[in-house]
Amino acid sequence: MDGTTALGEEFPPARGYLLDNARAEAGERFAWLAELFDGVTRGHFDRLGVGAGSRCWEVGAGGPSIPEALAAAVGPTGHVLVTDIDPSWLKTGDGYEVRRHDVAADPPPEPGTFDLVHARLVLVHVPDRARALATMAAALRPGGWLLIEDADTALQPLACLDDSGP
Repeated sequence: MDGTTALGEEFPPARGYLLDNARAEAGERFAWLAELFDGVTRGHFDRLGVGAGSRCWEVGAGGPSIPEALAAAVGPTGHVLVTDIDPSWLKTGDGYEVRRHDVAADPPPEPGTFDLVHARLVLVHVPDRARALATMAAALRPGGWLLIEDADTALQPLACLDDSGP
């Protein structure tokens, strides 16, 4: 990627972070994550009733697969806001709006207005998880849903067994 969004904003690459969106490998990583997890995520959206007219905020989207799924679900009467600290893989105009946003440092966009706030594999990368969660919760309308899909790093040794055990 060239470090710009469809809005022409430039995003300098972060240095030293293995999962940086500015790396050429990010697109392949996003495709594999979509392959692994999108079916489950879309199932959650269906069970929560995300549909025509819904207002959704996709936090830390990375790639376009979930923003595209949400845009298809909410249709032209809904709204999908997609944010990331580096949104260079996303393009406003594909049925969703893109903004640069740091969920652990910036105030919530459009507080109290979203039917769904979704973050997948975001909090595992955020040092101030409590603040990030508070920001996401503040964006929900009364009765809205906060859907977090994340990794538990404490379980990693159990998932990486070797001959001698965890």
